[in-house]
Amino acid sequence: ADVMPRSQLDSMLASELGQDWQDKLAEFDWEPMAAASIGQVHSAVLHDGRRVAMKIQYPGVARSIESDVDNLLRLINIADVLPRGMYIESAA
Repeated sequence: ADVMPRSQLDSMLASELGQDWQDKLAEFDWEPMAAASIGQVHSAVLHDGRRVAMKIQYPGVARSIESDVDNLLRLINIADVLPRGMYIESAA
């Protein structure tokens, strides 16, 4: 998977944790430990010394997943593949 550019990563963390997000950590590793299709994982150290993994989702991924689920629900309803008496709304 592609690695998120540092400026984009900083922007994502600021939007989720506040502009002062770096002050909340003793250390933050800008190089991801892992990257996948929906985000990447970074190592950080809290002020009390605990090492943590921070999972950062790529911008737009949540919206894309919601759209995919909505499309799947439409297809299920149109195809009428659920057994009689089972409604997709009760499975969500």
